[in-house]
Amino acid sequence: MTQATRADFLSILSMVADLATGQPLQFSLRSCVMSLRFGEVLGFGRREMTEIYHQALLRFIGCNADTYLMSALFGDEIAFRHDFARIDPANPAEIGKTLMQAIRRSHPAAGGVSAALMVAKGLFRARAEAPPILAGHCEVAAQFALRLGLGPQEADNLGQLYERWDGKGQPRGVKGQAVALPVRLVTLVQDCIILSEAEGLEAAKARIAARRGAAYDPSLVDRFLPVAAQLMADLERINADAALALDPGPAAVLDEAGIDAACLVLADMTDIRMPQTLGHSRAVAALAETAARRMRLSAAEIALVRRAALLHDIGECATPVAVWHRPGAFSQAERGQIELHAYQSERLLRMRPSLAVLADIVGRHHERLDGSGYHRGCRAAELSPASRVVAAAEAFRTATESRPHRPALRPEAAAARLNAAIRAGAICPLAGAAVIEAAGQRALAQGDGRTTLTPRENEVLLHLTSGLTVKGVARALGVSTKTADNHVQNLYGKLGVSTRAAAVLWAVEHGRLPAGRSATAAD
Repeated sequence: MTQATRADFLSILSMVADLATGQPLQFSLRSCVMSLRFGEVLGFGRREMTEIYHQALLRFIGCNADTYLMSALFGDEIAFRHDFARIDPANPAEIGKTLMQAIRRSHPAAGGVSAALMVAKGLFRARAEAPPILAGHCEVAAQFALRLGLGPQEADNLGQLYERWDGKGQPRGVKGQAVALPVRLVTLVQDCIILSEAEGLEAAKARIAARRGAAYDPSLVDRFLPVAAQLMADLERINADAALALDPGPAAVLDEAGIDAACLVLADMTDIRMPQTLGHSRAVAALAETAARRMRLSAAEIALVRRAALLHDIGECATPVAVWHRPGAFSQAERGQIELHAYQSERLLRMRPSLAVLADIVGRHHERLDGSGYHRGCRAAELSPASRVVAAAEAFRTATESRPHRPALRPEAAAARLNAAIRAGAICPLAGAAVIEAAGQRALAQGDGRTTLTPRENEVLLHLTSGLTVKGVARALGVSTKTADNHVQNLYGKLGVSTRAAAVLWAVEHGRLPAGRSATAAD
């Protein structure tokens, strides 16, 4: 891995935040350039410019905190954030309209009285639940800044990201000059870019003028409006290199520990969106690193494995949490949206030359040796040892974590599922076995009949070989259908199968049919 700077990681963090807030990629980078241009007009010194630089890049890095709560309130939280960024949150009419848009997305059949009641309920819940959510965004952003090595003042600035000149902001309602200058300036600039893209620059300037003394510092508005067009010149052509080159401070080249710390921030920023994914990337990285050592990869390769595993899911921030929380199987469109996350993760990392080697591994974490994976459908020859072990570790760890649409598997069942994928030619045998053993489980060879079943699993298998369906198993065990289905699915995972028929065949192949038992008809 070539030398990576803190700015490289700040740019990735800013773009992950762009995805999560529904803004165009590199929105934060462009706002950084425009904010620094405005700072130059105002004659600010290096200290103020450095704070502005970091505030513009990192303003929304805490926005993923408690995203599942926001999704429960507003449905597609990314679309809601996109709409919300265009309005004055102190204007009840604009808030009501934005809530109505969110309700129509989530409940397209709602109308009339039903929609009005939903808006009223949404307003009531938002008043109670939004303040702690927004406070969490601020606190998490400040903590991330400190972990990245920024100073306490810059962390404090990020803790004010929703504050307003008139004191009607969140989370503390600070007012006027008590709102840090970089916060006031960056908020004004970012809102101008958003409003200009939605309505044109002149309309944006009119809205800013109307919010003078309310959302925005009047003195800044008075200096900003006459030069807004000049500040926005060629802004759409700005790329990451041009933006990062404007860093007012000295370039901070990261050592090995600094790179790991930055990767951990990105991992936590991604996984904090909902309880089911908390710590996911950290766990995949720990498992993949241990497996890589078992495979005797070089120290450099082990470091790449660890970091790629930490960053593998950053592209998931482009997928609304609402998709994950819908009950039942994913639709084809939802599945396509989810499968894009590997592409998004790779795309982000490839924008920084120092991180391109991680992009190659990250973009392949759902690929399989037989070409059955995504997003490219790579085959064995295109998959490095590092990408193979990250793919195996991700598959194992994810299987042991619950998701809204499926229960978690026990480690032994997850190991059996991975063994089945190895036998099917999808997962690398060497990487898969290393992952299974790193997880404290046993890697079984093709046809190994020593799979150990618990007494309950043996009982479930017995009932399945007798021809019972899940409902029949539930009655035989005296449990609910849902509990019986969990038992059956865990058994399937351990056996490496996905249907009753295949489980029965496994019992036949491994001599697990009960002596003298004749099958009964399925009920």
